[in-house]
Amino acid sequence: MRIGSFEFRPGLWPTLATLILLPFLTWLGVWQLDRADWKQGLVDNHADRASQPLIPVSELSAPREDLQYRQVVIRGHYDLSHQLLLDNRTHQGHAGYHVLTPLQAVGNSGMVLVNRGWVAVGPDRAVLPVLPGPAGEVAVTTTIMLPPARTFRLDTVDEIHRGWPRVVQQIEMEQLEQRLGHALLQVVLLLDKDEPDGFVRDWKPVYGVGPDKHRAYALQWFTLALVLLLIYIGVNTERILNKS
Repeated sequence: MRIGSFEFRPGLWPTLATLILLPFLTWLGVWQLDRADWKQGLVDNHADRASQPLIPVSELSAPREDLQYRQVVIRGHYDLSHQLLLDNRTHQGHAGYHVLTPLQAVGNSGMVLVNRGWVAVGPDRAVLPVLPGPAGEVAVTTTIMLPPARTFRLDTVDEIHRGWPRVVQQIEMEQLEQRLGHALLQVVLLLDKDEPDGFVRDWKPVYGVGPDKHRAYALQWFTLALVLLLIYIGVNTERILNKS
């Protein structure tokens, strides 16, 4: 193909490589945009539900999907002698735990787990952090988080601590009920960041890579696809020299 003083003569192997790599790079970019849209939906849903009026505590007895991210004020007493440490939680690149404190709600026969935030792992995992809290009745603003329907757990994980607080790997309600010896409401309440008696709280509907990061990844893949196309055109195009 001749365009002005240039002639495009594609070689076999560069063409095959481009035909394979170009659609793949483009697909990766589109996939990242789809992931960004999905996570943006989670962020928007979180913001919308968090702005809705507080729900009554009675709604917690029969949790529904539409309660996710809704706020509730709950009154009761913390059971500070039977706290749980949810392992493998990070904050700003540091390893730690989420502190799950059982709360006996006023006027309710069950208990509910309140996630009071993140604490760091010490230099020795055999030494657990001190988890102070109020001894009297509290009234706290929280956000509802439904536990995952399915969890992945390694059977080989050894829990070296048999006392309290107890380190756990996943939020598995049935097992936690057995350990605590009490029925639990089937939700976890995230303690509001403005409430006292908590730890580090940076609650986000999306953990890990956020929508903006996915969009940046998509731009990188599309840029690589464009660079590949330009290289393909460049290496297969020659200037035609006029002979006099």
